Amino acid sequence: MTLRELIAKVRDKLQDADAVYWSDSEFIDLYNEGKRYLASERKENPTTTSVSLSDGVYEYNIDGVLRYISAKDNDKINRELYPDDGNGDNDADGIIIMDYDTIYVNTPVTGTTITLKHIAFPADDNLNDPIRSGDEESYTYFLLSKAYEKDTDMEQFQKAQYFWSMFTGAMKFIKKNSSLNYIDKTQTVKGYYY
Repeated sequence: MTLRELIAKVRDKLQDADAVYWSDSEFIDLYNEGKRYLASERKENPTTTSVSLSDGVYEYNIDGVLRYISAKDNDKINRELYPDDGNGDNDADGIIIMDYDTIYVNTPVTGTTITLKHIAFPADDNLNDPIRSGDEESYTYFLLSKAYEKDTDMEQFQKAQYFWSMFTGAMKFIKKNSSLNYIDKTQTVKGYYY
């Protein structure tokens, strides 16, 4: 199934076959948002990025990060990752995740290199790209949930909530039946969905 076919299926459910209310570009953006969400949950596209530290420089930009997993320095010492909530301020070797593309290193030392393991952003798809086999149901529910969020009345809100619960159920099913399996919650600090 291609993204174009999935959108047509969702349009049928929304009774918007003529694209009066939801444009293709809106659905493509929503689909790619869902793709990032699933990739983060399934720990897809794992990679590493190395950052060379300098004395007195505390913030570092990291491009293409969807979810941070772990960090080590060049002495093979594990560096704890903390969300930006103040809990990591007292850990001299800690790294605070300020945003999806910015980290704060508590004690940067020139000559130290930190290697961050993370999940990279997946490439965006267009209408003709195929959907990963087995993910069609999850994306259908995700698109329906987000489409119903467009209006703010109570009925649309309830529909959005219903399809979101269907999406999370379908997502749990594909995670359980994936070779990647469930996330190790002790390794993953925080996910960012942009």
